[in-house]
Amino acid sequence: MPFIFCLYFLHKNISKDLKVFFVYTIFSFLSVIIVISLRYYFKSYHAFLLYNRFYIIIEFGLISYYFANNFVQKKIKKAIRFLNIPFLLFSIYDYKVSSGDTFYLLVLECLLFPLIIILFFYEKMKYSTKFPIYLSASFWIAVAFLIFSTGNFFLFLFSKMLLTNEENKHLFNDIYGLFAILKNIFLCTAIVVYKNSSIKDEQSNMDINLEFDSFTPFTNKPNR
Repeated sequence: MPFIFCLYFLHKNISKDLKVFFVYTIFSFLSVIIVISLRYYFKSYHAFLLYNRFYIIIEFGLISYYFANNFVQKKIKKAIRFLNIPFLLFSIYDYKVSSGDTFYLLVLECLLFPLIIILFFYEKMKYSTKFPIYLSASFWIAVAFLIFSTGNFFLFLFSKMLLTNEENKHLFNDIYGLFAILKNIFLCTAIVVYKNSSIKDEQSNMDINLEFDSFTPFTNKPNR
């Protein structure tokens, strides 16, 4: 759904940061096709698990890179980009010691994303601009991944216990599906907000105001 919205709304009018997000939506769309093919057409469960692990690594890399580009402080940018290395190393270790499932890798992803996003919101509050944060695409993308990560953290953490019988499997799928739908709705909201707003998420166009209490609501369109 976010991929379709990207194609319909963005066209060629897309910022540097949103290009990373656009790549993520393309990758996610193609991955759905690949996963369904591996699981149900080729019936290769091992290949399905292997690609699923590859998808999580790329997803974390793209989304963390997107948020890193939206930070003002360079130290935070570098720290978030560095997280890809331990995340990849843990993925390799988890693959060797586990039976091939990716639940613990998902737990780590669902732990790191909220930390990055909370830090992202904190910086947005600290370095206030003349525009409300909800008028930027980055806000809705952050909300989408925050809800998805926090909602599924304990689900993935206790997944092996939950998936012991058919009734719990249905419950697992229902909860995961709910938060996946919410994530996609907020990602689509981000695309619509970006298209309809004159505010772009490029750091070079941000007017950083270090006076926190001087925030003024968005009333008039900014001069281009």
